[in-house]
Amino acid sequence: MKKKLQIGFSCVLVLLTLFFTMNIFLDKYFNKNFYVNPDFKGMTLEEVKDTIPKGVLQVEVLGKDFSKLPVGQIFMQKPEAGHIIKKGRVIKIWISLGENYYEVPDFSGQQLFQVKRILEERGIKIKNVARTDYPLAYNSVIATNPRAGDIVNSQEGISILTSNRTSNKMVEIPDIIGFPLEEAKEILKKKSIFIGEVETIEVKGLESGIVVETNLETKSKISSGSSINLVISK
Repeated sequence: MKKKLQIGFSCVLVLLTLFFTMNIFLDKYFNKNFYVNPDFKGMTLEEVKDTIPKGVLQVEVLGKDFSKLPVGQIFMQKPEAGHIIKKGRVIKIWISLGENYYEVPDFSGQQLFQVKRILEERGIKIKNVARTDYPLAYNSVIATNPRAGDIVNSQEGISILTSNRTSNKMVEIPDIIGFPLEEAKEILKKKSIFIGEVETIEVKGLESGIVVETNLETKSKISSGSSINLVISK
C-alpha cells in the first residue's frame, strides 16, 4: 500500500513538473516567438503597417484584384487569420480594386493623359483611342464609348475619341487666387484650361488646399486646352 502511494505521489510530481515546464515554455518561448495571425481583411496597407509591432510580422502585397470591398482595402491574406505563425513571418496580402463595375465619368474636354491616369488608377482598360478634327485642344476628349453615366464592367474597357488638332481659340485666365483647389478646377474647366503641376507651401493662418499662386497672370490670354501650374497652401 505504501509503495502504491509513493508511486502515485511520484506520478503527481511528474505531472506537476510537466505542467509548470509547459507553462514556462509557453511564456518564455511560444508566446514570444509565435503569434496568432491577425485578420487584416477590410484594412488598408497603411493601417496594417501601423498595427503590426515593428519586427514582429512582415506584409507583402502579392497583387490587386476586383472584390466586393472598397478600393484600397485588403480582401485576401495568406496565411489566413487565426493561424499560428512564427515571428518574422511574411504575410501575403491582396488589395481590392473595388467592384468590377463602374459608372463612366464625363471626361468631355479633359486631356487624354489625365483621363488615362484616372482609368489606370481604377483598373479600367482602355480599348481604343481614336482622333478626329474638332474645335478643341489637341488630345482633348470629345466622347467615350460607353457614354458618360453608363454602368459597365471594368474588363470590357472603354474607347475614347479625342480632338486631332489644336484649337486657336484664346481664353482669359480667370482669377482663382483664394479659391479651394476643387472650386478652382471647376472654374478653369469652364474655360477649357487644365491644371498642370500643383506645388504646396506652408502659409501661416491659411487652411490647406487654397490656391495662393499661379504661373500665369490673371486675365492674360492663353490657348484653349492649355494648362496652368498652381501653388496651394499645405
